[in-house]
Amino acid sequence: MPTIYFDILSDTDTIIDDEGVELPNTCVARQLALELLGQAILDGSRHGTPGVTKVELRDQNGPFLRVSAAVVIEKL
Repeated sequence: MPTIYFDILSDTDTIIDDEGVELPNTCVARQLALELLGQAILDGSRHGTPGVTKVELRDQNGPFLRVSAAVVIEKL
C-alpha cells in the first residue's frame, strides 16, 4: 500500500505532513482529504479566519491531488 501525505495550506498557515498514512487506493485518499478539508475549515472558523484552505495529497512521486474550499465572511 502506498504512503499518502496530506499537507494543509491556508492563507495564514501551512502544515506539512511528514508521517503520512498507508492507504489501499486513491479513492480512500480522496475521501480522507475531503474530511480533513472540512475539519480544517472548522478549525479555522474558531478563529474567524476567512480565505482559501487546501489539502494537497502527495506520494513518493510528488503531489497528485488537491481539494480546496473558500470561506467568505460577509457582514450584511
